[in-house]
Amino acid sequence: WMSNPAWHSTVWQTYDYDLDVNGSYYGSRKGCEPHHVQADLSSWQVTALNHTPTPLTGANVSAQLYDLTGNNLGMSQQANVNIPTSNASPVFVVPFDPSLPALHLLRLTMTDSKGTVLSENTYWRYRADTDMQALNQVPTTQVSGSLSQHGGTYSTTLRNTGTSVAAMIRLSLRTDNGNTRVLPTLYSDNYFWLLPGESKQVTISPRVSAHGASLLVEGYNISNTTVH
Repeated sequence: WMSNPAWHSTVWQTYDYDLDVNGSYYGSRKGCEPHHVQADLSSWQVTALNHTPTPLTGANVSAQLYDLTGNNLGMSQQANVNIPTSNASPVFVVPFDPSLPALHLLRLTMTDSKGTVLSENTYWRYRADTDMQALNQVPTTQVSGSLSQHGGTYSTTLRNTGTSVAAMIRLSLRTDNGNTRVLPTLYSDNYFWLLPGESKQVTISPRVSAHGASLLVEGYNISNTTVH
């Protein structure tokens, strides 16, 4: 109901007073994917959704748990699923067993019959709000990458080269030696997590000229990095 605020604010809005696009935008966009996989936060029931006018057959849904160093917590759950037109199909429940760490990650992935990723969703699961304080003890990790220009757009491939998860990575296109944000700018993904050794390609589309741009990479447990 509130796409942007009338004054400085840190909640609700999908874009800010200065046209910066916030994390809620990317969360909303992910939920509106043509094909989407999600979990119910109260029961951890996993559901696959098809928002298109074409039935989806032969899809595969997998769920893998990770600790905050990126190690697998047990085996992944997998199931094949067929989803009718404009419909949803329950897949399985991912139990929150007492043996699991109080804070850990759940990575859901849905692929089509050829193995192409249709949707990926990462949840941080916890029992009590105070369990999230475990993020403060996660070792610092490093994210590396390079920035390429293609006409008026840019692309980067970022890689977590450390030994712990990179939490809540935020990208910001900059000019003037990194001093000025390029606004508005859209990113193919932002505010995301990277497991150790994992990489992600991101396309960056500024709506104004960004000559001599660089990319600032920030995160909860990474040192600010400028990518050229």
